[in-house]
Amino acid sequence: MPLVSSVIRRLRWIQRRPSLKQSANLLRNIRGYLLHSQQAAPLPSLVKIDISPLCSLACPHCVHANPAGRDRPLLSDQKFGKQDKLSIQQYRHIIDQIKDRALGVSLFYYGDPLAHPDLTDMIRATTAAGLESHITTHFSYRLKAERIHDLVDAGLSHITISVDGATQESFQVTRVRGRLNFVLNNLRLLAGYKKRKGLKSPFIEIQHISFPHHAEDELVQVKAIVDEIGIDAFTTFEGLRFDANGDLYNVVDDDPDRIENGPPLSSSLTPRCHWPHSSTVIRFDGDVIPCCLWRSGRQYVSDKNRDPHVLGNVFDEPLETIWNNEKYKALRRQVWNPRAHSKREAAASFCDGCPRLYEKPGREPPLRHEVDIEFAEKKALGS
Repeated sequence: MPLVSSVIRRLRWIQRRPSLKQSANLLRNIRGYLLHSQQAAPLPSLVKIDISPLCSLACPHCVHANPAGRDRPLLSDQKFGKQDKLSIQQYRHIIDQIKDRALGVSLFYYGDPLAHPDLTDMIRATTAAGLESHITTHFSYRLKAERIHDLVDAGLSHITISVDGATQESFQVTRVRGRLNFVLNNLRLLAGYKKRKGLKSPFIEIQHISFPHHAEDELVQVKAIVDEIGIDAFTTFEGLRFDANGDLYNVVDDDPDRIENGPPLSSSLTPRCHWPHSSTVIRFDGDVIPCCLWRSGRQYVSDKNRDPHVLGNVFDEPLETIWNNEKYKALRRQVWNPRAHSKREAAASFCDGCPRLYEKPGREPPLRHEVDIEFAEKKALGS
């Protein structure tokens, strides 16, 4: 089940025993989810903080993709500036609001966290507050050993590293501008330092996305390379679809203004999405949105096209207030029974059009599926 696998992956972020307050907050969020409650615990259990949307790559499925020749006006409208980042003071302000209740934070959205100059200080502040810290990175930098050692010593709990090819030729098709040798060298420095220090953290997860251009045994080759270096987990997905013309899917393709909704789905035994009961996203400007999977193509466009469905701003009011405001309560009603929302309510909702809540006539199934690694290995080996 997608929900179960999602929860299991996020539980890997938790490397230390939660406090009583953190555990109580989590249990209240679980209880609210199971009982279809509109009122959640005082705070979300996991918080994704968009410390900066900046990234040095131009992966074709991302908001950072080169829009030239792709006939996607919304992709051309993506705007990024050097000033688009949280300051360390703003980050500490957020951490002060969620400490003692949330379990941990994930310090990225559509940027690469290593592009932020204060990342190590942010991890250190997170650790001091008793929170877990998770980052996902393309890791394609010429990093000095000291930089990697500082991340470990700051208390980083979990790192997810993208390795989408066994050779540079394969890797660079979807990790545009990326250098596989940089990624693997940094991974060796990280795994080696962790082993020498005898540390359990950070938990090192390699994420491999299989694409149509890959060789049949690409997954097996990648896994063999990273296993030899030393990792804690290997996760793989089927890649994002190709369009009929051979072009890779881009996140703007699922923009609600671009696609046609089917009817809302019926109520279910448990809510159709756990995000409004468990997690939240705080953008670099302080705006709060309920998830990182929907409307992502609208979060970094020019102001005239910026998504208006934000739930509040943590620099204007506490996250605790936002987490249980009327907008959030409406989302919790909607994910349990999408049909209960009137058309007017649905149009005002961040979740309007989300494929978890609406039928999608003529569209493909969900874009990413976890791959059975053992089956893929046996297939590649011909057994």
